[in-house]
Amino acid sequence: MLGPANIERIPTLQHGDLLIDPQCCTATLAGKVLQLFPKEFETLYLLAQYPNWVLSPRQIYEHVWKEDPVDCDHIVRNTICQLRRKLARPELIQTVVGYGYKFVVGSGVDQ
Repeated sequence: MLGPANIERIPTLQHGDLLIDPQCCTATLAGKVLQLFPKEFETLYLLAQYPNWVLSPRQIYEHVWKEDPVDCDHIVRNTICQLRRKLARPELIQTVVGYGYKFVVGSGVDQ
């Protein structure tokens, strides 16, 4: 018989009224649970871990999809578009033309 698994709680991530719980795979905004698909959740969690950092579509794709980023720009763009729609605060995820995307701290979510 195997002993108990070494399971540790992954800390939640909070920026203002956005709370991301990677252990439960949930994100809430102003107390409302966001209905996110797994890749949307993972993309939001990745961006929120690096506030105000610009991540390229290639970096996002490699981290979230864990595949070679062949023709990944449109996949990441569509995922970001869906996230913005579901967050209902498009200013939270900013496009940095020619570079990628960033989760903007101080855009109202932290105020």
